[in-house]
Formats: sequence, structure tokens, C-alpha cells
Amino acid sequence: MELKRRVRGDKVYRGAYNYYKGETLYAQEEFEVFKDRKELGITFFAELHSRVSTGELLTAYIDYTLSKDFVPQKLVVERTLGKLMVKEYYDYNPRKNHLDYIFISKKGREHVKVLVPPKFSIMTPTTSTSMLYLKTKKEDTTTRNFYPIITSTNLWTFEKEPVQKTIVAERTALASENIKIDGHNVTATPYKVYDAINIETGEDAEFIPYVTTQISKHSTIPYAVSSQEGIKIQIRYLNNLDKD
Repeated sequence: MELKRRVRGDKVYRGAYNYYKGETLYAQEEFEVFKDRKELGITFFAELHSRVSTGELLTAYIDYTLSKDFVPQKLVVERTLGKLMVKEYYDYNPRKNHLDYIFISKKGREHVKVLVPPKFSIMTPTTSTSMLYLKTKKEDTTTRNFYPIITSTNLWTFEKEPVQKTIVAERTALASENIKIDGHNVTATPYKVYDAINIETGEDAEFIPYVTTQISKHSTIPYAVSSQEGIKIQIRYLNNLDKD
């Protein structure tokens, strides 16, 4: 599959994932990453395909540009399902510390401004970009780390403006580990990730829902993600094309 994109810089990574529910393969993702050698920012292009219960193909495409400090600059999310198609645009204005958020569907166009902190991330529907927030600040490897994330619940219609939530990421080992994926040995850092609201409500840590993820050393691209509900996402291939 050829990802549609406007190339920015040199291609440094390419890869793909398989998504499983139990033993059933239900979705696949492909992605490419480009680095701007002058500005040192990076751009992710990713496309996710999944069959829904009606047999129709759901496609989610993203075009995500970040600064050298991994602060989002622009994000486009495009979703299609049968005759449905929507687009979400996020455009960061650093002078006013807000995101211009635009939602476009057949019903029209909605535009709102969302205030953001100086360091933030945006939640995306693709695994390759799911852990980029780890790069936005210096991590304390001995404790929980809290990250502000802008997230939208708008799918096929505009319901409300995106909101800020807090994600908690916690290393489950101080050092990287050797793991085996499809017979290949790779080095990854394990994390447990959950929603901070469960801590605020006093939920017993033993019962807090979480996902586990194994993070590569390549721009926080995950090798594997698994949930308590039996969802498993696993890298199919990850090619490092960086010449530096």
C-alpha cells in the first residue's frame, strides 16, 4: 500500500502492525516517518484499515507533524466508512497557546479554538503515534509520569470540542529488555499506561484499567501493545532507514 502524503524531509522509518482480538486479526496499520534535516522536526504518515461488523472497510489516515521537541504542529485525521467521510484538522498557534480545531463532514464545517499548555500531545487513532508524548518532557524513570493529552470524541459528527485529559505512563522496568516478536529479538522499554482520572477518584491501583506497551528506541514507536480486554497490537516490521 502506498501511503498518500506530501513528503517533508528524509524517510527515516517505515513499518506496519497487526491488530488482534484474541487470535483474530481485525486490523492492520502501515506508517512512514520523515525527518526535516534543517528544522529537525518529524512527520508521521499512517493508515489503519479494519473491517466492521457490517463488512464495510473502516479507514483512518493521519498526517502528523511535530517540532524537534515533539510538540504537535499540525495534525490531519481522515476517517472513511462506506459513504461516510470526515476530516479533523489541528493547527497549533504557539503565540496564543491554542489549537485551531476544524471538523469537516457532509453536514458542514465546525471550527473551535482549544487552549493548550506549552507541552502537550494529541491523541491519534494509530499505534505508531500513540506514545509520542513520552518525548515531550524529561522522564523520571523511577515513578509515574503525567502527560497532558488533547483528545476528541468526535467520530462521524461534531459533538463537542476536544478536551484535555492526563495520561499516566510508568516504566515497569528501569532498563530496556530483550523481547522476542515473531522469532526476532528486539530491545524495548516496557510501560504501563492508564488514565489519571482513576488516580484522582481514589481507585485501588490493583483495579485501575491499563494497557502495557513495549517501546522501541526509535522515536517511541511501539513494538507491541496489549490491553486487559484481549486486544494485542504487534509490529509486523520496523525498518530504520536513518542515515545518521
